[in-house]
Amino acid sequence: MASTHNIWPTNPYTVVTVYGNKNPKNPWANVNGSRDIANELRQCHFVGLSISWPTNAPGVIGSGGHAITGWGDRSWLPWKGYNDALTDNAGVVRLVDSDQDTGGDVQQYSYDDFTDPNPGGANEGNGWYIDYDPNHPYIKHIVTLSPTQNVGGGEMSQRVVGSYKLYQTKSAAATDLHYRVGTDVDILSYLTRINWGTENTPSIQENQPHRTRLTVDWDLSDKPVPQNSSITITTEFILRNWNAINYSDVHFTYPDGSIQTVFPDISWDFRSPVVAGAAQIANVTGGYVVASFDVIDSRQSANNRLIGSYRLIHQYSFTQSPEKHTFHIQGENGFKISHLRFGHSYSYLNRESLWAFQQWMTDLGSASYSLDGSPTTVNIDWTGRLPYPEGEDIKGRIPDIKKGETRTTPSIYEKDVK
Repeated sequence: MASTHNIWPTNPYTVVTVYGNKNPKNPWANVNGSRDIANELRQCHFVGLSISWPTNAPGVIGSGGHAITGWGDRSWLPWKGYNDALTDNAGVVRLVDSDQDTGGDVQQYSYDDFTDPNPGGANEGNGWYIDYDPNHPYIKHIVTLSPTQNVGGGEMSQRVVGSYKLYQTKSAAATDLHYRVGTDVDILSYLTRINWGTENTPSIQENQPHRTRLTVDWDLSDKPVPQNSSITITTEFILRNWNAINYSDVHFTYPDGSIQTVFPDISWDFRSPVVAGAAQIANVTGGYVVASFDVIDSRQSANNRLIGSYRLIHQYSFTQSPEKHTFHIQGENGFKISHLRFGHSYSYLNRESLWAFQQWMTDLGSASYSLDGSPTTVNIDWTGRLPYPEGEDIKGRIPDIKKGETRTTPSIYEKDVK
């Protein structure tokens, strides 16, 4: 999401992304987490770490919460350089902390092994624990602040993801995958990839003069796609306050030059109403709507055959309603979508977690919707089902103690931030 709280007039850092989960307070389940934090910092992105403490209390996952600011690691600090990306996880994290000034403004803590958290003490499962205290806290989520290009007029930027799973049904193995992916506004930034083990890089052409569409071609000849396999295209756009993606001209090519053109063109957009006075609402935040559907070939010769599946992410900002959204979808004649479902997440889902997501709040069941060139509209109303998440605070990190006393165990509790 974009944040209007970044009031520095020339500040290019506008895209806020959350990885992991605030509630429940589970450890961040990313086996490459310390590497990813280190590499975000190497890209001059700001990174905030949210930590909680493990507990042996029955039925309790995590105690307390605290926010600290990532600054570097053992081999890199902003003023030293060494900007080559890490390929392995970092062993330490350097950070600044509003509640402690141990060893100077920038402090260094060591990570426990991902699979050996808080050795000898309580833990909430695998994750990134640091020796910040004798009872090692763990990272439950991180927040990154990243720049976008030419975000004019104070418009907020949003993240949009379309992930299209294709089923390769021909007896010959496919050696090429081609698609066009675009939207109807300028693309500020993009990432498009596939979950296939080719070593080849794609050919990507951007349309000009406005970058609203990419033409992408993957040479898969080093690892052809055999019959009855699936391959998933995942594209992420950063856009100005707009969520829409379209895929077209999606096809496999085969060694004999033939083309499988069964995949339909699909376009969709999401719209969320603005909430008046949103900035004054306690605990206001943005979030993500997740959707899923199957793609069916309903032409007479195809006998309603499943040919693809689709998942998407719509990001809404803190100024928009988390509970009311409108979804539009349209596509080629002769096809339909079915098993349309919608869910919600306060944290950004990567490709793997997007396809593992199952927390559906609206499930339209086996109903199907024809793609006949005109838009199908679905209104989502989650009134009363998505209150803004409670903020968290921590007390006692700098306790009131008598001169000469030392406290080794933090005093922690949470309260609402109003």
